[in-house]
Amino acid sequence: MFCSLLKNISKNTNGRDFICSDIHGHFSILEGYLASVGFDPVRDRLFCLGDLIDRGDDSYRSLEFLAKPWFYSIQGNHERMLINVCEQQLDALRFDWFSWGGDWAEDLTDDELQVYYDAFYKLPVAIELELKGGNSVALVHAELPDACDWLDMKTQLTQTRAEDAELNLVISDMLWKKSQAYYSTIEVFQIENVSNIHHVFHGHTVMDEFLTIGNRTFMDLGSYKTGEIGLIDVERFLESLK
Repeated sequence: MFCSLLKNISKNTNGRDFICSDIHGHFSILEGYLASVGFDPVRDRLFCLGDLIDRGDDSYRSLEFLAKPWFYSIQGNHERMLINVCEQQLDALRFDWFSWGGDWAEDLTDDELQVYYDAFYKLPVAIELELKGGNSVALVHAELPDACDWLDMKTQLTQTRAEDAELNLVISDMLWKKSQAYYSTIEVFQIENVSNIHHVFHGHTVMDEFLTIGNRTFMDLGSYKTGEIGLIDVERFLESLK
């Protein structure tokens, strides 16, 4: 099964585009947020930064949302855990996943788990989203290198097979790495703007509030701890940074 690690999405000419951080099986919380911003499923779209599942009782609803025409997501490290369990069939991996919040799936049969695998395996590791004004933004679950060119990242994503994603260190870091948001005031100057992309949005690293470093924004508010999901109207958010 061929699956691209990068998905390009054209601009929404009819409505708004929203980005949300890690849901972690708290889809009822997400629905409350969408209602609060008057989300219109006919005109608007929602892009999730990964980690649809684990640590929340609504994890099973990930399939329901992935079937909606207005909902898009990239892979997070928790989707990768499920993928690795299904592919490698190792009890140690399964128990490790359960310990990190995958225990909602403990009673699923292999056939039932396969349905989630089939859905998650097709998800890209990154999305490039075109905006109305002509700029584009990137969605990446974890991190990009401190200094990088988005064109180089795209090359790696498009030239790497899905089954080899975690063998590529840069792509693995897009799923797993967690360090930049914790850099000291001296270290943070190592983080350069990502070139050849207007802005990059990240989840994964739980923050007390959104953190923007150059043209990178970390927006995971820790739904499973705080009951809060980071949600932005991407055009309005970028306008607020000017």
